[in-house]
Amino acid sequence: MPRSPCAAFRWAGPPRLAVALLVAFAAVGCSNGFSLSTLLDSLGVKPTSDATKPPPPAEPLRLLAAGATEGSVRDTIQQFEAKSGLSVAFEFGAVGALRDRVLAAEPADLLVVTPAIITTLEAQQRVRAGSRVDLGRVGGGIAVRAGDPLPAIDTPAALERALLDADEVYYADPAVATAGAALMKVVDTLGIGDQVRAKGHSAPGGKAAMQNMSHSTAARVIGATQISEIKSVPEAQLVGEYPAPLQVKTTYSAIILERTARGDDATRLIQFFAGPVFQARLAQSGFEPVKP
Repeated sequence: MPRSPCAAFRWAGPPRLAVALLVAFAAVGCSNGFSLSTLLDSLGVKPTSDATKPPPPAEPLRLLAAGATEGSVRDTIQQFEAKSGLSVAFEFGAVGALRDRVLAAEPADLLVVTPAIITTLEAQQRVRAGSRVDLGRVGGGIAVRAGDPLPAIDTPAALERALLDADEVYYADPAVATAGAALMKVVDTLGIGDQVRAKGHSAPGGKAAMQNMSHSTAARVIGATQISEIKSVPEAQLVGEYPAPLQVKTTYSAIILERTARGDDATRLIQFFAGPVFQARLAQSGFEPVKP
């Protein structure tokens, strides 16, 4: 049986003209049995199957993390991504707000919050049993605007005087933020809770509170939140920790969410958080290791 002259054809013309011919032949075909596949072969075009296409990139791991760890996560996450080949999408907030997002079934793979929040989520079966890793603990501290005089806060009496002398006091919302609740406990212990609340300015998180403080036009302002959050705001100056009798150190822990289908990848990220790179950055922020 004689071969179709179309089948023996090999294209040697310009690529743009080949495209035009391809469209035309696809519409009308060839009277001698010429087909679209024959034309593609004659043009040297080899069709690709879905099996040979590269797989689409994996969706980023979703991390919800306490604001106290924000600086450390932002500064080191690219090292994890480069080493693991994974990408991470992260959001930060007060631990109470993160708890509410998990309880509302917001998609996420892992969480960095306080043990108290984890206990609540365990009771609702929202986190994976046995996956918790304690990352470090940090205390609360006092801040002023960069360049302002530093008040004495080394004793409970000195801290009380500094808070009473301030025109405004900035802190995280005590209803959702560990640092805000800790400050309320401090001022109530000192017997000045009403005075501090009367001139208080709260924000959704400690970092936002410190940013608001730095923009205040009042003559004497003070901020109070976790030390790591104070250090994350360049316009804020850390005065120091709460005096020892009033200090409360907060532990932050990573845990995998029960609903995730990416438990192995989430475990790799937690292992990075427990490793030397992330731990060194936490220490720069004011964290200390959690004692066994």
